[in-house]
Amino acid sequence: MDVGRVWQEYKIPIILGSVSLFLILLSITLLIKSYQTTTPIQFSSDNPEASVAGVLSEIIVDVQGAVVNPGVYRLPNGARVEEAIIAAGGLNNQADTERIATTINRAAKLSDGSKLYIPLQGDSLKGISSQSGVVSVNTSTQAELEALPGVGPVIAKKIIDGRPYMNIEELLSKKVLGQSLFNKLKEQLTL
Repeated sequence: MDVGRVWQEYKIPIILGSVSLFLILLSITLLIKSYQTTTPIQFSSDNPEASVAGVLSEIIVDVQGAVVNPGVYRLPNGARVEEAIIAAGGLNNQADTERIATTINRAAKLSDGSKLYIPLQGDSLKGISSQSGVVSVNTSTQAELEALPGVGPVIAKKIIDGRPYMNIEELLSKKVLGQSLFNKLKEQLTL
């Protein structure tokens, strides 16, 4: 088949088909452009109050004990214990620095709604509160933990090895206690 002859015979249909195809593509392009928005995209980092997929941009932490200004503080998500201590004005002169060094991980990340207690000099080292009969997961001895119903030497050691805890629910998230034992003991536990 001769290309020159085909062109001569079908020149008008080829030109009209090409123009039609061009106009169809132009129409589709204009249609797409008319639906596009000129509003700039906002990223979650542009808005500190924004929450993406349930991730908090800030947390609220209760800081008590041997700090200059005990109270509730708003900190950025992912904040560390050290940042909470600084937000509360730092350690005061009554802080039990030896006990802080052995029971509090100042590099640990905080979670929303957690309580941070900084021990004072002279605070009872006992893990059991004489007033309420609850056991501290952060300061109790192995024997005190084993006195809890359902807690033996293995679980007591797991609790001690997982210290410090910022909230009681960390016993579940760190897989120290199972759900049923946690439900049974949660009223008897404190930080």
